[in-house]
Amino acid sequence: MGHITVGGYTIEALSDGLVRLPPPFFPGLDPDEHREVLGPDGTVPVPVGAFLVRGEGRTILVDAGFGPREMGFPDGMAPAGTDPDTPMGGGGDLLAALAEAGVRPEDVGTVFLTHLHSDHVGWLAPDGVPAFGGARIVHGAADWEPMVGRLGHGDWSRIGLEAVRAAGHTEAIHGDAVSLAPGITARHAPGHTPGHYVLDIVADGQRLLLLGDVIHTPVQLRDERVRFIADHDPEEAARTRLRWLDEIERTGAVIAPAHFPGMEFLRLGPGRTPLAA
Repeated sequence: MGHITVGGYTIEALSDGLVRLPPPFFPGLDPDEHREVLGPDGTVPVPVGAFLVRGEGRTILVDAGFGPREMGFPDGMAPAGTDPDTPMGGGGDLLAALAEAGVRPEDVGTVFLTHLHSDHVGWLAPDGVPAFGGARIVHGAADWEPMVGRLGHGDWSRIGLEAVRAAGHTEAIHGDAVSLAPGITARHAPGHTPGHYVLDIVADGQRLLLLGDVIHTPVQLRDERVRFIADHDPEEAARTRLRWLDEIERTGAVIAPAHFPGMEFLRLGPGRTPLAA
């Protein structure tokens, strides 16, 4: 995992795990046309992780991974020849990645959730006990009812979210632009979920956008037909994606989508070709 500096902030990518998504998770993806995103078994390898933002006296964790668990392939979607009990993937590595970066859970002052899907909230309270006891947990207000309220009461992601909420740690944000710290702004980017936010970090003439799930795969940089199965509103998600791609091209910002291979920091070259920042 890499890191980048923006003004007085250092931003580091942290891995929690990996999932292998079958191509049907990406409606509009032609596997024959985009073989570059496929692994040897024909699935799309997708990292699951988080970003650590440090500087100016602050320690901010952006997203909280999948947590210490695995997930299976949906019925009928396992690659040919795969044992049905083989997991599609999972998490479990985030706390070790934080420790390697020299950060204890109690050092984290803010956990900013780009949205409330399970692969972004897994370490909040994996046993129903808040893991980041001193942190405020910031999320888009518009996500709670449609993303959490629809889950069964035994769902582990709902248990974790309700645990940090009951502990008084959550802070729901509204609006198109919410300041989290000097030079760090949460910007509303709905579609994937109603309360999805992008983290916009600007300092000393530099700019980094932590895009969350606005974009899921490099194919979406060049092929507007490709979407994602979990988009709450696919049409709005597509409009949001194009709006942000236009802004990225116009401003030359560095980007870090949540699930690109290697969770790299990138710039867009000609034809929206991703280039290392």
